[in-house]
Amino acid sequence: MNTYRVLAAVLSYPSEDLAADVNEMTAILDQEGILGPGDRQALSPLLADLQQMDIYDLQARYGELFDQSRSLSLNLFEHIHGESLDRGQAMVDLQERYRARGLEPSSTELPDHLPVFLEYLSELPAEEARSELAEARAVIAALAKRLRRRATPYAAVLEALAHLAEEAAPSADLAELTQETPESDPPTVDAQWQEEPVDFSRKEKGFVRRQRARAQGAAFRGHP
Repeated sequence: MNTYRVLAAVLSYPSEDLAADVNEMTAILDQEGILGPGDRQALSPLLADLQQMDIYDLQARYGELFDQSRSLSLNLFEHIHGESLDRGQAMVDLQERYRARGLEPSSTELPDHLPVFLEYLSELPAEEARSELAEARAVIAALAKRLRRRATPYAAVLEALAHLAEEAAPSADLAELTQETPESDPPTVDAQWQEEPVDFSRKEKGFVRRQRARAQGAAFRGHP
């Protein structure tokens, strides 16, 4: 479902290419129709910003939200395992899940980076994708709540994802995740997961295929 790829794109670091793709992304959301009318409408302000705002303002806003606060990190396991060794094993397991589908992450982002995970979901059948999304619902719901408190249009993306998940998170887990972590601590990136971006080209044109080839954002290359 390309809707997941659209949501991955809008959660990625803003670029001029992304701004140029807004009309196509809007058409995909409308055509596939897997988002409810309320979620689709709530995304409109963010899509308008991506198309109309100055690129440097967009990038500054993104960095202030997602790069300067651990409580808003888009690395899912940051909120579950923190700095523990379990986080590394969880990322290994997730990477193997990607590879089992013939996908190999080809960006510098960690395997648990939400846009990367959404790119993976876009390769799955609709019901299977929604089921796997449900595994991360507690984290997604907590992020949506934190972003809503900051009155940022990015909250609409996380809220839409939470609504797509078919299973509710246990209330105890959700309560724990909604406790704020120190805002001054930047997200930590494990050195073992830092990779050089894979340089490859595709003949396909258009938003759907271009998204895979961008170093900034979620991307996969075919795995032989």
